[in-house]
Amino acid sequence: MSAPPAPGLLARPLSDVLAALASQHELAGGGGPAAALTAAAAAALTAKVARGSRASWIEAGGAIAHAESLRMQAQALIERDADAYREASSALMHSERTARSGVARPALATPAPASADRERLAGEALIHAADLSLAIAVVASQIAELAADVSRSCPPSMRPDALTAVALAEAAACAAAQLVEVNRRLPADDPRRVASCDAAATALRARERAL
Repeated sequence: MSAPPAPGLLARPLSDVLAALASQHELAGGGGPAAALTAAAAAALTAKVARGSRASWIEAGGAIAHAESLRMQAQALIERDADAYREASSALMHSERTARSGVARPALATPAPASADRERLAGEALIHAADLSLAIAVVASQIAELAADVSRSCPPSMRPDALTAVALAEAAACAAAQLVEVNRRLPADDPRRVASCDAAATALRARERAL
């Protein structure tokens, strides 16, 4: 009997999540979940600072709601990205094993349908992973912009936390954008590449504005 699947990352203690990110076997691609987790932490810090600003900032309530909405989006992407990279890795490994096993066979004029289907599935899985990395980059850039706004309106005593949120969100946006950039199934002119770079640039400008 096979062991039951491990619970989702968000249902586990933080020490287990970090161990999963460090493992060579548990997560097929740890970069995406790590970026989404970082973005969620940045959104949580942003909400915290906004809550501490209610006495002096009339728009704090809207900032709190926005930060919590972005945090939920980032949290959802933690699990979705982990699942997507697991599927992509499985499809790629299966496709590569099939290709290696076919080296000794007589060459065919056209690939076998099963092989072509596996290649298509591997490609679709990687494209889906790129879509999720882009989604992480976009939500992280939005968190960076919000945190920058909060940093300019919060009490001075809370500004360090707000600036930390901006920096974390920028790092998450840049990391996720890099995952899009290195995705080998995306054409050089794929619009996802441009969109991810734009998200990273937006996060950078937010940090510059906050400082």
